[in-house]
Amino acid sequence: MLSESKDLIENFDKHFLRKYKWRYKLLVVDNHLFNCYSFFLQAYRYGDKLLHSYDLLQIPHDEKLYQQVLTDLKAHTQLSIEFRDTHKLVHPGREITVDKNHGHYSG
Repeated sequence: MLSESKDLIENFDKHFLRKYKWRYKLLVVDNHLFNCYSFFLQAYRYGDKLLHSYDLLQIPHDEKLYQQVLTDLKAHTQLSIEFRDTHKLVHPGREITVDKNHGHYSG
């Protein structure tokens, strides 16, 4: 097994706590902005929005390495995996003008 795969599985096991009434999902982002692939574990409490997104691994944009790491991850867990590509970003639907959590507000 590759060292990248070992790091990913170690980080996954550290954050995948199997809490009661929680949902977990893996997210893989093909990040063209930084020329890499990023792996995340997202955790939701039942009925709530996303609470935690754990950064598991970031690897160079090498297709062969990516395929092997993804194969090792799929062999380790049966969680659903969502794939995203930064070339196909989705607009949220409206411009955000007020967001008190991130400093987009006046007064």
